[in-house]
Amino acid sequence: MKKLFLALSLATMPLVVSPALLPFAAYAAPTQSSLGDLSSFETIARDTLVLVDKGDLAAAQKRITDFETAWDAAQSDLYHRDKTAWGVVDDAADKAISSLRAKKPVAAKAKRAVTDLIAAIQKPFGP
Repeated sequence: MKKLFLALSLATMPLVVSPALLPFAAYAAPTQSSLGDLSSFETIARDTLVLVDKGDLAAAQKRITDFETAWDAAQSDLYHRDKTAWGVVDDAADKAISSLRAKKPVAAKAKRAVTDLIAAIQKPFGP
């Protein structure tokens, strides 16, 4: 019985994550907010950021279009859950989309816009 209790205690104990692994830890936990689980949107935004970091702005533009398509499809549900939070994420999404669809996208501007989008998805009302 003591071994069972010990095993259960260890299994439910929080894990310590190395700071180097924190970017990957975000993939493990769903992004919950008043809008619900936004982890699929965060995954697309993170994929976009990886492409921007690689300098592949054409592929990043295609991936942010995936975000736009999914976001627009979920709009009616998300908007009714929390209009204000939806608006914060939507504004950040518009900036990220615009930065990648510019005639001559600038990687640094796109990176900032996509990073801001990820932050808005995680916490629409800031830290």
